[in-house]
Amino acid sequence: MRKNIASQPVLEALVMRIGSARPECRRQWGTMNVQQMIVHLGDGSAAALGQRTFAARPRPGGTVIRFVALYLLPRTPRGIKSGAEPAAKTVEPSAFATDRERAIGLLRQLAAPGQQLAAAHPIFGKMSRGDWMRYAYLHVDHHLRQFGL
Repeated sequence: MRKNIASQPVLEALVMRIGSARPECRRQWGTMNVQQMIVHLGDGSAAALGQRTFAARPRPGGTVIRFVALYLLPRTPRGIKSGAEPAAKTVEPSAFATDRERAIGLLRQLAAPGQQLAAAHPIFGKMSRGDWMRYAYLHVDHHLRQFGL
C-alpha cells in the first residue's frame, strides 16, 4: 500500500514532522525558507479543498503524469518545477507558529472523510479522493525532506 494521508498513522507522522519545524531550519535544496515552505503546504491543502486557486497553471497530459508521479515514483524528485513560486511569497516571521498551525489544520481537514475536494489538479488533471490523499502525502513529505524534517 502506498502511503497517503487517509491513513491515520501516516497523517500523524506528517503532523509531527510539520510540528517540529522551527524558524532556524535550513533548506537542503531549493529556494524557499522554512516559513515559506510551511505556508506553501497550507496553501496546497487549501487548494485541494477548493478554498483557494492553485498557484500552478493548468497543463495538458495529466493522466499519464498523475499515474507516474503518484503511483510509480516512491517520492517526488528534487528539482521538479510546478509553476508555483512559493519562494517569492513574503512571510511575516512573527506569524511562524500561526502559519505552522494553519498547515497542520488544513492537512487534517484535507484528510477528513467526506470533505469536498477539488475536481482536478492543474498538472495531474482529474483526481479521485485516493489520488488527493496520495498526492498530499508526497507533497508534504517532499517539502519536509527539503528541510531535513
